[in-house]
Amino acid sequence: MVEATIPDMQKAMKEKRVTSREIVQQYLTRIAMYDAKLHATITVNPDALKEADERDRERARGKVHGPLHGIPIALKDIIHTTDMPTTGGALAFDGFIPPYEATLTKNLREAGAIIIAKTSLTELANWVAGPPTPMPTNYNPISGYGMNPYDPRRDPRETADGRGALFPGGSSSGVGTAANFWAANVGTETSGSILTPSNATMLVGIKPTVGRISRYGVIPITADQDTPGPMAKTVTDAAILLGVLESQSPDPNDPATSRCTPPPNRDYTRFLKRNGLKGARIGIPRASFYESLSPERATAMADAIDVLKREGAVVIDPANVPSTIEPDVQQNFDRWNICSGAGNSKGSDANCSIVLKYGMKRDFNRWLSTLGPSAPVKSLTELREWNRAGRRDQVWTVEPRHLG
Repeated sequence: MVEATIPDMQKAMKEKRVTSREIVQQYLTRIAMYDAKLHATITVNPDALKEADERDRERARGKVHGPLHGIPIALKDIIHTTDMPTTGGALAFDGFIPPYEATLTKNLREAGAIIIAKTSLTELANWVAGPPTPMPTNYNPISGYGMNPYDPRRDPRETADGRGALFPGGSSSGVGTAANFWAANVGTETSGSILTPSNATMLVGIKPTVGRISRYGVIPITADQDTPGPMAKTVTDAAILLGVLESQSPDPNDPATSRCTPPPNRDYTRFLKRNGLKGARIGIPRASFYESLSPERATAMADAIDVLKREGAVVIDPANVPSTIEPDVQQNFDRWNICSGAGNSKGSDANCSIVLKYGMKRDFNRWLSTLGPSAPVKSLTELREWNRAGRRDQVWTVEPRHLG
């Protein structure tokens, strides 16, 4: 299964060269062998083999649900599943099983996918701790640090806190997909949490238009920017997963989905064209983005631009984003940070973006209200108090655990 694509696996199952059970077993074996070092998972589905057996029986009867029939997919652990906990990587939610599934989880199951695991992440998508002690990237107290599989060593410096020597990316872990623990995974992005880990672990990540994939049953930061999206080893795999995640019709539980019309049969693979760059206009935003590149990175970017030109793209260079070259500091959003921490408290947030800060106060409480009496906490304030009480009254010794 190492580096196998979704079409590879579907073809092999159709030709009876392999079964879904055998695919799942090979992935589970890799998880057992390597995850103690990589920490790609928070929970492994204990019923994954049973589900694979059922997909195999259905295939034998001629019933194939969809393009992911029998394919193991992992979900970022802020996406609701009712057969495994959804923790957000937060101790307050450790072991919590939501009362309903996310819309995208249902879409995956209807397409025949097997949810093999819930992936590690930065606790609550990295919006719980700001300066002076910001949350380390891809860390949560349940599973520990997610490690980049291309160099899974700990940072060797004496001042290091246990994080990896090589950056693993943002809060949607790409570790398990890159390490071939499953075929692909679903991340979520507010501001970089799909694109950054995909970049760091050599994956194809897609951040869809907000509303193209339902956010119902996904722990939020802010509905103004949140969106789930696919992370995979190839463009084809990402396109297949994107189509499955999107609902055929608008989700009444997420009004934003009414603004996005899916392609026929939710099939994005029809847009995969070998000569797709021919005539495409590609802009190169030099200002800000290129100023800090090392000579080696600048050379790599120049090589990439040359490839675009050879493939027939019309390269507009430079194509600077207006707000990055605006001389008025108040209008130059490239100089703005995201408001966070005590330094940007209410009344002190005039020169930074308040979207995440105020969006979470609104949307996290709204999400908690959908959980009913089973919710471990009932408000964002209560979660904050729970964490502060734990810091005062407990000594936490957390060892990563991996269930299976």
